[in-house]
Amino acid sequence: ARGSRLLPDDARAQALIQQWMFFEQNQVELAIGIPRYLRQRAIEAPEVVEHYLPRAAAALKVLERYLAQQKWLVGEAYSVADIAVCAYAQLAEESGHSFSDYPAVSAWLARVRAQPGFFALE
Repeated sequence: ARGSRLLPDDARAQALIQQWMFFEQNQVELAIGIPRYLRQRAIEAPEVVEHYLPRAAAALKVLERYLAQQKWLVGEAYSVADIAVCAYAQLAEESGHSFSDYPAVSAWLARVRAQPGFFALE
């Protein structure tokens, strides 16, 4: 994203983007991705799903609180942070969560989906 509108030149903004990308890798991807994978493959592993469901809910609550106050994750514009976090956050329903519980996340996902070049994961 360097040199594009998706990664600001400002050092603080870049640090905040990295913070959200670390959050995505450590809190969102595993907690949503693993239960989703198990469900898609019809793999029975209830203890694994039970382990990750509350972790995903906690991550979604962090996003909900933040996005209730902010339109984008960093600053006033869509950035690579939004792209990174959206990747698995948009799949939360496939891992057992309802977006009706997270209206700010749902509204943010709609904004992300409206960006030029967006394509849905299947």
